[in-house]
Amino acid sequence: MLVRLGRIQEAVTYGLTNLRTTEVALALAKALFEHNEQEHGLHIAEHGLTLEGFKAPLAKWVRDQAVAMGKQELALTSAEMAFREEVSLDNYLHVTQTAGEQWPQVRGVLLDYARQKTSSYPQGQVDVFLHEGLIDDAIAALEPYTSHTLVERVVDAALTSRPDWAIQACREQAESIMDGGRAQYYDAAANWLAKAQKAYHVMSREQEWRVYLNELLTRHGRKYKLIPMLKALQ
Repeated sequence: MLVRLGRIQEAVTYGLTNLRTTEVALALAKALFEHNEQEHGLHIAEHGLTLEGFKAPLAKWVRDQAVAMGKQELALTSAEMAFREEVSLDNYLHVTQTAGEQWPQVRGVLLDYARQKTSSYPQGQVDVFLHEGLIDDAIAALEPYTSHTLVERVVDAALTSRPDWAIQACREQAESIMDGGRAQYYDAAANWLAKAQKAYHVMSREQEWRVYLNELLTRHGRKYKLIPMLKALQ
């Protein structure tokens, strides 16, 4: 309201003294920008980054505004904060764009942070590691459990460089479906097995693949919907 009334300095002073959450700080900062008070708005936003609450939306806003205003140090600081608050490839790439000559050092710090951060759905970490070609880190980020979608992405990236792991991961996914008799997902099981077959081929272990496939055909011989899919992999 103070901003709307043109009482800018009062609004800034009140904000610096009384704001308690990042959400309110972002609202005030945006209001100041809308009234062409960019410096004041950025000041309030910087202060907001010290407050309680989820900081990613505010940090990303500060990052983008700082870049536009040529404030590179602030842009980098807020870009790093956005990544720490919300690990994602997009936030990671924004850091690469603002870090300049500092990137090699900053890169190492961010990757270490991503390695240490735990998440029930580590898509951000996986995206970053695959972008950097860090297959082992992407594999580690999946442990101890994650969605089959993320596993499949890492498997596809690891087929040639980590075929042993890819085989094990594909077999676990496929066998979970087949052993559970989940007929509606047999096509997915066959897809996992096809990937495993490629990994066996990479390692020149075709004979081992054939033995394994024959074992599956014997074990699941009564699953008439599954058998044709398995035979197609012979």
